[in-house]
Amino acid sequence: MKLRALAIGAILAIFSCAAASASGSQMRLLDDLDYPGEGYCIDVPGVGQTARTDLPLVLHNCLPARNSADRLAEERDGRIYMPTYDACVTAFGVMNVLPGVPVVLRKCGAIESFLPADRFQRFVRTTENQLRLVGTDLCLAAGHESDRTFSSEHRWRTLTLQSCAAVPLSHSVWK
Repeated sequence: MKLRALAIGAILAIFSCAAASASGSQMRLLDDLDYPGEGYCIDVPGVGQTARTDLPLVLHNCLPARNSADRLAEERDGRIYMPTYDACVTAFGVMNVLPGVPVVLRKCGAIESFLPADRFQRFVRTTENQLRLVGTDLCLAAGHESDRTFSSEHRWRTLTLQSCAAVPLSHSVWK
């Protein structure tokens, strides 16, 4: 009975990953920076049951072989939507957004106390393929430094909003 339940669970997981794969891809920096061949993608800290959607988003090496559904994102109506979490990438801010703020996941279109998420979820692609927060001069950007994660083979970087003109294109141009 346990074996049957495990088999059904595995089949459902395969179908849910395939469905998610059809609706998005990993949001990846164009420049691989210090992780040649794989580069950096937007990621939620943790994976599966340990995913921490309450923490700021980060950049993590992309792990293309895993094709994790929890990393998939799609541009939808000016928002960066992550289907696994049914949420959108959101700049952290109170009434306005300041340079250096992190990005978090919030329900798309949400209006929360101290975080008008709907206003802080709209991005536009610039001619250079930067993702600029609408109504600001702030672009989604990778931190300048990277470090290892729990695995010495993996790397991570901060993900913040920075002045589009001040951040190097290598740290702010997205595929």
